Amino acid sequence: MTESDTIGGAVRGRWILLAVGVVVIALGGLLGFVAGANTDDPDAVITVLGVFSVPLTPLPMALYGTIVVAVAIGVLYGLISVASRYDTAAK
Repeated sequence: MTESDTIGGAVRGRWILLAVGVVVIALGGLLGFVAGANTDDPDAVITVLGVFSVPLTPLPMALYGTIVVAVAIGVLYGLISVASRYDTAAK
């Protein structure tokens, strides 16, 4: 295996990770929309960490699901990036 194969594999792996992240974020939004569509009381709200309230309607729940999953995926991707720098430096 040459160095160019390793670099190409790393780049391909990042694109795969990015694609999986986008799919998971979209799935979070879809599930939020479904959860909001299945509420009995259209005036109901949830309070998140005592800071802000989200109405239990389809669009706000879809937005909330998208944001929560995007933040979680972003944090995990950041941790993976930091870990890969240390792993590459050790070789």
